[in-house]
Amino acid sequence: MPFAPKTITIYSVGLLGGSIGLALRNSGFSGRIIGLSSASKLPLALRLGCIDEGYPYDALPDIIGRTDLLILCSPISVILKTLQVLSGMKLPQGIVITDVGSTKEEICTAAKRLLPDVYFIGGHPMAGSEKSGPGAADPYLFQNAIHVLTPDDGEPSGRDREIAVFFEHFLGSRALFLDPARHDRIVAAVSHVPHLLAVALVNSVQEVESEQPGTLSLAAGGFRDMTRIAGASYDLWHDIFATNRQSIQPLIDRLISRLSDMKGQLDTGSLREAFDAAEKTRSRIPGNAKGFIRRLSEVLVIAKDQPGIIARIAITLADRGINISDIEVLKVREGEGGTIRLAFDSPLLAQQATDLLQQAGFLARERI
Repeated sequence: MPFAPKTITIYSVGLLGGSIGLALRNSGFSGRIIGLSSASKLPLALRLGCIDEGYPYDALPDIIGRTDLLILCSPISVILKTLQVLSGMKLPQGIVITDVGSTKEEICTAAKRLLPDVYFIGGHPMAGSEKSGPGAADPYLFQNAIHVLTPDDGEPSGRDREIAVFFEHFLGSRALFLDPARHDRIVAAVSHVPHLLAVALVNSVQEVESEQPGTLSLAAGGFRDMTRIAGASYDLWHDIFATNRQSIQPLIDRLISRLSDMKGQLDTGSLREAFDAAEKTRSRIPGNAKGFIRRLSEVLVIAKDQPGIIARIAITLADRGINISDIEVLKVREGEGGTIRLAFDSPLLAQQATDLLQQAGFLARERI
């Protein structure tokens, strides 16, 4: 039978836990949503509708008996401690436990060792925000985001697929199955090392700023885009680096070697090959999707700078039943207008949207 939990318990109702609760309720989940969190977060989470009931963390032994699905939304180190606590409890038959941790191998190994008779599947929704707490919760945070699920060998069972369908339906996410170790190697390359690189670059430029005052005032869009992630708190990243250093350290060595090679190529004027290779690889990255892997089809719309212009675009498409999966304002020049990027689930929808917008008088084209 399909996976259909009646009571879901969210352990830690912060940004991700709160967003899961809002997404469940917003998409029609009719069961009970229980939240376990700190006393400071529970009143707001209840008021916003993230959860139906709220209790402190130490109420877990009382709540677990009526839980069908337990979602651990704490930092990685707390998830590991919670698995230890759960191993000493009598858990209800048939309970499913998952998590949202950004690294998977250590969590999945611990779950297998501590809860051998419990159905656990590691999870990592590739979505987030620089903000925290239930006040930042967003029911659409997971829309079109990749939700990585990590069965031991990467091959999903029938039950794993049912759980994936449940999350896809109620969170709007898109499931991707990977084994835990492969997940950690991938996110080390596309998330963890880039974050360290951004931090190193910002700190390096700050050293130049100390020597050449005014340097940062000339930092334009390219620098800001490349270093945006350097603004995250180390408290959010400590557990990630601690549990994935074995994947991260070899990539840092590879990056150091690459930079050393480019330093020599700079001397000899032979950087073209590196630039050409980077351009070719960069063009293959699915930049029009949350997370990684899944692509969306894009349309660019030139819009005038006037009130209601985005609403007109949306209504034009909504009237024909076309859903916009993602939207972004790329460029705006006050008084003149700008470019709006729309993304759709398929090339056919993108083509239909382009035709409708052109018929409505907009300058619109599919993005190649």
